[in-house]
Amino acid sequence: MFKRLRCGAFLLAEQLVALTILGVVVTSLVVVTEQVGVKRRQLEQNLVASRLVKEATDQIALGKDQVALSRQGVRAQATRQGVRAFIGNKTLVEIKGE
Repeated sequence: MFKRLRCGAFLLAEQLVALTILGVVVTSLVVVTEQVGVKRRQLEQNLVASRLVKEATDQIALGKDQVALSRQGVRAQATRQGVRAFIGNKTLVEIKGE
């Protein structure tokens, strides 16, 4: 009878350890997935900013004095003195001109 109780307790402890490991693995996956999502959004914003800077620079080269563009929350402003792309107060790309 005591052997059955010890065996049952061992199986219960083994299951608790397995569930704890599973919980740690799932939590790690959720955290990593969130970090990848944040990094992906940052890369997308930088890509949009680079494209806006190129477009604004091209328009300045064609003779415009000032250019203001906006896409997907990213804004770009360009003059002959330079161009910059930003979100809110955070500058993503800045290039000095003449």
